[in-house]
Amino acid sequence: MSTSLAGQPSFTNRVFGALAVLSLVGMVVSAVTAIVGFEEPSTTLLLTSLVLAFAAPVAMLGHLIGTSELTRHDKRIWIRQLASPRAARAFSAYLTSHDRSATAERLAAEALARSQNSRTKEP
Repeated sequence: MSTSLAGQPSFTNRVFGALAVLSLVGMVVSAVTAIVGFEEPSTTLLLTSLVLAFAAPVAMLGHLIGTSELTRHDKRIWIRQLASPRAARAFSAYLTSHDRSATAERLAAEALARSQNSRTKEP
């Protein structure tokens, strides 16, 4: 049984989706721990929830660094977008994209258009 490259992004997106759910659960559990923990929250529960909260971002960065799906130029675009003020949008786009290279180019073009628009509006 051979796996095709066409099936790989959807599998990757499913894994990212599961990790995103785990991250959401981790954020909710850490908030509940902080609220209900009273004087001394459970250290084990707090640590576990923080690890879960960072599951999707760490997996995404690991995928970004190790993937052969993207060129060095595409990886630089993604890193630049993830370090920008619109990082949440880039994070979401990375997790849901079926063609991360095309999405990187689109995000770079949008960022360029925004910067050109802000320059033309300044007197």
